Amino acid sequence: MTGNPEDIPRRGYRFPAGVPAELHEGDESYPCGAQNLSRTGVLLAGPFPTPTTDRVDLTLRSPTGTLEVRLAARVIRIETDPEAAGPTLALEFLDLDDDQRQALESLLARLMEGKSAGPLEHLKPGASPQDVKKALDAIPLAHRIALAQRAGLKERELLRQDTNPAVLDSLVRNPNLILAEARAIAASLHLMAGTIDGMAGDARFRGDEEVCMALATHPRVSLATAERLTAELKPPQIRKLLARPGLSQALRPKLVKRITNA
Repeated sequence: MTGNPEDIPRRGYRFPAGVPAELHEGDESYPCGAQNLSRTGVLLAGPFPTPTTDRVDLTLRSPTGTLEVRLAARVIRIETDPEAAGPTLALEFLDLDDDQRQALESLLARLMEGKSAGPLEHLKPGASPQDVKKALDAIPLAHRIALAQRAGLKERELLRQDTNPAVLDSLVRNPNLILAEARAIAASLHLMAGTIDGMAGDARFRGDEEVCMALATHPRVSLATAERLTAELKPPQIRKLLARPGLSQALRPKLVKRITNA
């Protein structure tokens, strides 16, 4: 064990938790609380005895008690406050299996439901793509999907850089999405075919040439959707489209024929 604060793992953002927890010591269990929580560790506080080993077991529960996960952890730091009911214990999770990771992810998502974008709020203007990715990865996927559909302009600017197709699909359905944002999303290589179909039929963007051409030449666009997108293009627009990479070889001769017959 160590008393050096710099030894605490910093691999992920920690979110204010305030959820019930139990620390297990031998055959005894001590109710306590999780003051903050991340994918890699937790800070516990409560009237429990100082652990006698570096490895402990704990249980975390959702505020409603409908979800719980039991985990093993390594003691990183112990601090004692004479005015508090007990010590605070900084722990790093150990040997998480897939079920534990999923339960922890679900617990984080429940904690953040209805709250702000968390790590995104701390990003400064002009943050690097690496910093944006780190902040996005720190937010549970379920929350990113929910946030994208209601996000404000600043949050949408960052969420557009998400590489998860489900987040981008939710972002497209945000009623406040503006044309400039739709153009940027249409150029993303991470769109699902269903998202492309949705954008192609969205009245907000349907008449925009840039959105049309980006979607019509997207690697995941279906031939039927590409034909629908290009049905109303004029010969000058078709020539511009033919010069773009990625155009379907099945669609190209049909467009050339339209120019020839014009």
